[in-house]
Amino acid sequence: MHARLVPLLPGGEVQEAGRAVWTVSATPLLFANGVIRYDARDFHGPESEVELDNCLAVMSTYNLPWRFSAWDHLGADVLIPRLTARGMTVVGSEHAMWLDLHDAGREDPEPGGIEVRSATEESGYRAWTTVFTTVHGIPSRYADLLEPLVAKPLWLHLVALANRRPVGCLTVEIEQDLAVVFNAGVLRSARRLGVGRRLLQAAHEAAAARGARSCVALATPEGAGVCAGLGHHPVTSVTYLVPTSP
Repeated sequence: MHARLVPLLPGGEVQEAGRAVWTVSATPLLFANGVIRYDARDFHGPESEVELDNCLAVMSTYNLPWRFSAWDHLGADVLIPRLTARGMTVVGSEHAMWLDLHDAGREDPEPGGIEVRSATEESGYRAWTTVFTTVHGIPSRYADLLEPLVAKPLWLHLVALANRRPVGCLTVEIEQDLAVVFNAGVLRSARRLGVGRRLLQAAHEAAAARGARSCVALATPEGAGVCAGLGHHPVTSVTYLVPTSP
């Protein structure tokens, strides 16, 4: 997803170099700069070590915050110890949770006045961006940069409201018969109210209506429980690392 989002940002580009695919932009947004994929399944010997060093050296030349994504199915068990030995720190992880949509559970009644809407107009774009930047700790000054991206008809953006106040968000990308759910987040003040569950159920419904047969959700360890409760099962995970501050 980031490989498609970053080129829309100022100065955004995607590059492939050997085992790595990485993105850079002119913004200090963490998700917009870094190694998004590194295939270490046949990593061995000095040549592989040098290639990894070269990748890290290239990223370090950018005067921007960046991170490295180590995917389990691409050799994270090999990469993570090598990255930490090179001065990187683990800062989080997400699980890819799979669901065949015909196995999706029935939609619950809207709990506690929670409703889910598509962001299809200016107020919806603003609501989605406000929740997203708040949940992910993105400075509010970047809202004006992200809001136009939400308005582009590339993906479906959903907003959850509790008592008419925006409290949750997520994004759905549909390619052929697969839906990918990402950018999910719920304001801290609205957690444990069923907001995440309602958002994911709405994503299932919207994806099925658009012809998707399967859905994979990228979820934090906490969100993975919500996914599992609706029938998703883990297929892989990604660990995020950043350079250790001097």
